[in-house]
Amino acid sequence: MNEPIKDSKSAEMVTRPIEVKILNDGYQAALFVPKEANPFPSMKQIYLAIEHAKVTYGIDDQAVDSLVKKQIKGKLLVFAKGKPPVDGGGARLIWNLGSEDGVPPADITDQATGATSITALFGRVSKGQQILSKMPSTEGVEGITVFGESKAKAGVDIPIPAGEGTYLSSDELTLLASSRGIASWSGGKVTVSDVKHINGSVDSQRGDIKVEGSVFIEKDVRAGFRVEAVGDIYIGGNVEGADVYSRSGNVVVRNGIIGQNRARVLSGRNIVAGFIQDATIGAKQDVKASRYIINSAVTAGRHIIALSREGLIRGGTCFAGKKIEIRVGGSDGRIPTELKVGFTPPESALKARSDLRADQRHNRMELAYVQKRAQFLTLLKEHAGGLAEDKEAQLQELRKKEKALLEQHYHLNSKESEGTDGGAETDVKTEVESIRIHDTVFPEVSLAIGNLGTTVSKERKKVMWFRVGETMKMGPLNSATRKA
Repeated sequence: MNEPIKDSKSAEMVTRPIEVKILNDGYQAALFVPKEANPFPSMKQIYLAIEHAKVTYGIDDQAVDSLVKKQIKGKLLVFAKGKPPVDGGGARLIWNLGSEDGVPPADITDQATGATSITALFGRVSKGQQILSKMPSTEGVEGITVFGESKAKAGVDIPIPAGEGTYLSSDELTLLASSRGIASWSGGKVTVSDVKHINGSVDSQRGDIKVEGSVFIEKDVRAGFRVEAVGDIYIGGNVEGADVYSRSGNVVVRNGIIGQNRARVLSGRNIVAGFIQDATIGAKQDVKASRYIINSAVTAGRHIIALSREGLIRGGTCFAGKKIEIRVGGSDGRIPTELKVGFTPPESALKARSDLRADQRHNRMELAYVQKRAQFLTLLKEHAGGLAEDKEAQLQELRKKEKALLEQHYHLNSKESEGTDGGAETDVKTEVESIRIHDTVFPEVSLAIGNLGTTVSKERKKVMWFRVGETMKMGPLNSATRKA
């Protein structure tokens, strides 16, 4: 403050600039006398300024006395200190599954609040088993400002993400399973679902797996085998050089995908894995790796995310409909790496889709003819009480043909579902297309947003590329994120 101060012993006003500055959110106050102040303010005038600023708590009279005696100018002198509060601790969420396998409970608070990406959280549960527990937030200890006001910041609470097949304990601090099944984190909720359970691995002893619902595989999917499901697929170990396909669910791999340049993992929703290496990956929504993606072809209708301490993409090509967000891109060895968002399907993919459409039309026409012919012979057999030997043989042949065509019909429709350019179920049209690097991007990383592209020529830290009209912009990660 810089205003006339009235000495109580005199009716006249004197202009002696004394500023009282409030610091540290109200927990400190300082005096400031400009260098040009002459004469120096008196003790009474300084206390009048303090009173005018309404500072009442924690005043150090010795500091004020020192200011006057030494006539300190042009420097801030702290003369009052409040008592800072002790903020309350935020709630913590603890994932309890896995202890039967020797895995300790895991703190998943950062994942639940979106601070880091969700990793492969799932496990087999029995009815009434604890899945997740909450350590409640604490209130904190009040502090006092230099104005004599009490303040305390309570810890932030986090609701337990209870989903279908779960219930809360009476104190609402524990999430339990209401039925036997597989507990998993999906869509921001913990759910329990009844799924087919495969003991051990998918290998030569068991053969390929195909289910109409969801499936839980305790260990690995070995090279050369296929797992196919309409719903979710949970894999407790690794995926080797195998095919894994979920038509309308998630694929969750606890360890990782060791592709051997043969693995193909496709999902109608999301793919979550510990790591991805030497594999072809496609998801209609998001692909999330809790560690790294190396030398792989990855396509996601929405996001590709690798944000852990090891979260990197090195080698290969990654396409995302809206966003790639990683910690590290490329390597100091200048390994060519492609990161693209808002992409257009390549010509080869468009031709493959056209060929698939033609095969589907031909299949439908042939199936309709065979079914009509078989229906005619069946009606004739019912009315006549039988068929001639050649007609009966013809009917049996038509039924075999119908079965083969129906299998082909299912296969062609499955191939169509496997295409990952259909986009995500969620409307993300308003999301800014971007490539976000939270640590380092190295030279020889090719970047593209739609039809705009560039190649990184020198190492950069904490940057983001995004599109504005027909221009590809680069800026600091934080500021660019705010603009986006």
